[in-house]
Amino acid sequence: MKKFRKFSRISFLLLLTAFILVPFYAGAKGQFEKKITILTTADLQSQVTEYQTKIKINGEKVKKTVGGIPRIAYFTKKLKEERGSVIFLTSGDDFIGPYFRAFHGIPETLFWDQIADAWTPGNHEFDLGPSVLGQALSYATIPVLGANLDVSSEPALRGKIIPFTVKELYGVKVGIFGLITPSLPIITNLGNNVKVETNLKSVAEQMVRTLKARNVDLIVALTHIGLNADRLLASEVNGIDVIVGGHSHVLMKKAEEVTNPDGRKTIIVQDGARAAYIGELQLEIGDKGVSSYKWTLHLLDETVAKDPVSEKMVALSISMLPPPKPVGKSLLDLDAKKGAVRYRETAIGNLFTDAAKEKFNLDIALANGGGIRGDKIYPSGMITTKTLQEMHPFGNTIVIVKLTGVQVKEVLERGAAALVAPNDIRDKDALPPSGAFLQVSGVKFTIDLTKQPQILNSESKPTRIAVHGDRVRNIYVNGNPIDMNKVYTLGIGNFNAAGGDGYIMIKNLPSNLKYDTAITIPEILEEYIRNHTPVTPKVEGRITIIGR
Repeated sequence: MKKFRKFSRISFLLLLTAFILVPFYAGAKGQFEKKITILTTADLQSQVTEYQTKIKINGEKVKKTVGGIPRIAYFTKKLKEERGSVIFLTSGDDFIGPYFRAFHGIPETLFWDQIADAWTPGNHEFDLGPSVLGQALSYATIPVLGANLDVSSEPALRGKIIPFTVKELYGVKVGIFGLITPSLPIITNLGNNVKVETNLKSVAEQMVRTLKARNVDLIVALTHIGLNADRLLASEVNGIDVIVGGHSHVLMKKAEEVTNPDGRKTIIVQDGARAAYIGELQLEIGDKGVSSYKWTLHLLDETVAKDPVSEKMVALSISMLPPPKPVGKSLLDLDAKKGAVRYRETAIGNLFTDAAKEKFNLDIALANGGGIRGDKIYPSGMITTKTLQEMHPFGNTIVIVKLTGVQVKEVLERGAAALVAPNDIRDKDALPPSGAFLQVSGVKFTIDLTKQPQILNSESKPTRIAVHGDRVRNIYVNGNPIDMNKVYTLGIGNFNAAGGDGYIMIKNLPSNLKYDTAITIPEILEEYIRNHTPVTPKVEGRITIIGR
């Protein structure tokens, strides 16, 4: 491991030199006064290579090879050479998974530093902690934005994330500020020193005042807060001309216009995830802001050439990763789509939890839906180590805890609270992240969405349960009715055990009642599948949901 890290660091320093010596663009041949193009990408998720997916074309799904850093580089380089008045913005969640764990975000940072004009990090940039992110950002000279973050008390990040930047191109001054999801403290590894301001309206209003004082022609919010939060922000705050968003992975075929309190409009755009597409927003700027615009999604498929410099960089980094190994077979498809694992019992969730339950001889095993990734249906067939890393790219370990039946119900209530009922009266700020929903093994129960959900004293900085909740009914543990006084052995990921997704009731346990096994979820899955291949996980009625 030490040799690998040393070699990778030296290699990327050499690559950095190569990038500095080879310019990405030489500038446009002409100047376009009061016209500007914004190129957008979001949620790259360390997808530095091309990949295959199905794209709907003329009503039919067609298999395409798309994405990858070399195609992004070529497209952007070409457009900047042609027009010059081009700004490239990325909305974060550009690090994740085994590639991130191997190289700590350095290659992605090197790439953005040569081609992007501003970058707002997302929650996944913090997955390995502020120190790792700070190390990656030490390679960045472009502005990294987060107006609602205070990193002044975090040595690794101090001075590396700033509220805003101003970019001037051919007579157009563009003010850009960044906003990151207020849920940051409970959905990632933020540490104790980074502070998040949850009042996005107040922060945005201050940024608009600051940028207007600098006489900018255009104000852009570069956000990682999700489309619904973008819409709300635009409806509450005057003066934002454009919101370039991320976090919700929405592929917006048409730009949206949202009316501000003063009657003017904010344009909202988002281009999906993993760089299957790159977004292009062409703007004409008049005396009163944007006078006209055009939003285009460009499919980065086989028809788009690859930049040779970045292609060499990607090839080198991939060659340094261990090759995937076959693990075993699944006879059934495994649905890892967000719309499944975060909202109902799934076969893949049962696979995750059954593996942990067997490995550690637990009474109950739990897996948060947000920890099951891939966002696709894995077809039956061979499962490799690469597949497992895609399914769980975080490297979380299993923590074993001792809980009474009463405490087990509290944990299950937290997962049930993540479901939004019809006519749910909870304020948006009181809703848990959808990823808090639990997949389970060893326990069977009913969730009644017509009943009171559990509510914490705060979603952004929770410390206790404010309302205990009564959604979870008819709980059985390994076939027997739950005994509220009995102590059960329960396994859950270390992210949740540390309070992630609001599982504060586990975080608050005394240290003598919890033990981190230090064994990662992919390792546990690999052992289980090897021992049981072919596996046949299926939905078994462990979770019944009524009231939808």
